[in-house]
Amino acid sequence: MTHKLDIETRLDRSLVSQVKAPQLGRGFDASVWARIEAAEQQATNPVRERAASPSSARWLLAINIVGVAVTVILVVIFGMQSFNEVSVSVSLPTPEVSAAMSAEILKFAAQGITAVSVIFGLMFTPLGRRLRAEWT
Repeated sequence: MTHKLDIETRLDRSLVSQVKAPQLGRGFDASVWARIEAAEQQATNPVRERAASPSSARWLLAINIVGVAVTVILVVIFGMQSFNEVSVSVSLPTPEVSAAMSAEILKFAAQGITAVSVIFGLMFTPLGRRLRAEWT
């Protein structure tokens, strides 16, 4: 056993003498400690500055606000109508379209919505990201 330890000790000394690590200055040590302190302060600081949100987040916020507003309006109108028996009559004009024309419109609308949905979904795949990068 001691023979193995002697060999390992000699190898370790040999490696230490062959590999010389550069000595780092006090400035490096000070910058490391400054970064550690800054990270600790950021972790413990309850008030954090809000990072600038990307434009997609602002669009999503705007769309959500519009959706919530429409939902509130519909709930108020139809809730008042059903619970308070208030007669709110909303009449929407209906276009006069033949049954064949409406079937054709629905067929093409469904195909269009499906195509747009598939293209939108593909935009988030690696191929779609590459194509978007080429267009911008």
